[in-house]
Amino acid sequence: MAIINKLRSAFIIVILLPILGLTAYGEESNRAVVIAEDVVLRESTNEESKVLENLSIGEHVEIISNKNNWYKLKLASGTTGWVFNKFIVPLDPQKHQVKKGIIRANNLNFREKPDLNSNILFQLSKDDEVQILDSKDNWYNVIVDLSKKGWVYSDYVEVKLDYPLGQLIDAGVNLRKKPSLDGDIIDKLNLNSYVYIKDYRNSWYNVLTTDNKVGWIYKESLNPVIEDKKTLAVSRSASRISIGIIKSAKELLGKPYVYGAEGPSSFDCSGFTYYLFKKYNINLPRTAREQSTVGTKISRGSLQMADLIFFDTSGSNNGEISHVGIYIGGGKFIHASSGKNSQKVVISNLNEGYYKSRFVVAKRVV
Repeated sequence: MAIINKLRSAFIIVILLPILGLTAYGEESNRAVVIAEDVVLRESTNEESKVLENLSIGEHVEIISNKNNWYKLKLASGTTGWVFNKFIVPLDPQKHQVKKGIIRANNLNFREKPDLNSNILFQLSKDDEVQILDSKDNWYNVIVDLSKKGWVYSDYVEVKLDYPLGQLIDAGVNLRKKPSLDGDIIDKLNLNSYVYIKDYRNSWYNVLTTDNKVGWIYKESLNPVIEDKKTLAVSRSASRISIGIIKSAKELLGKPYVYGAEGPSSFDCSGFTYYLFKKYNINLPRTAREQSTVGTKISRGSLQMADLIFFDTSGSNNGEISHVGIYIGGGKFIHASSGKNSQKVVISNLNEGYYKSRFVVAKRVV
């Protein structure tokens, strides 16, 4: 939580509202970019609603409107649908970026209407976050915990543009002046550091650091993070474990595949996951099929670092679990492969080639 508080305080921007409405659809200022692989476009603002398409990282879309933590988008094909806003960066943030407020008073009244005589629903504490939906006179219409709507007096709220959050998954990452390996190095960033994602271009993220440095990071070193207030404490704790698992997994790249082996010098696929999770005091069953029965089921479009992903690699894909790997972000996973050309621990692409059609299910255990 201390890291997040530091990050929040580093990029507080006081801006004048009322919040601007969307311009006519189709104008250049409505454009936005997708910043993660396999982002799910859904029929409605519900994680259980019908999946319309999977969006690719770097894909440009048009913002039609926003609602709570979702953007309604229109694709180049004409398809419209809803996407969780943490995976989209508007290219004109002053018009379309969701805005959050940070409460700067103790026991601030959360009222039913924008009126000092209105019914008080409850009180907010200092440093609480709210999402700003609208403004009227000296009041902000806000939403708390994704569901409670009401009004707070604007004098006690600082406003920031809510750029999506990213977390570094490598150590000593170069922050460069331009999106190229030839770009001058501005700074070196630490493993686990958080940054704000401002743009994505040709496999590079444009980011803002905690000390207000702006530059470019290659996509393989950064993982977009969902910051949900309801799950913040849990997800941040899990992130530390998740990143540790990924770091330890990468240190084993090249170790040989041996059927029945569970480390540390050789592995089979489930022995690899069993060994790594046990290292972080998480006890998994021993086989891939058994491992697929634990944890929480995760959709392919909602994968996060250290999620377990399961495949059917035995003939035609009929859903039988025969292989397991660990998702590392960026549409890739690490696993002990038994393939003829790579009988060792390798990193593979989930969205291309052999494994794209072999995916069965994903599970989250951290």
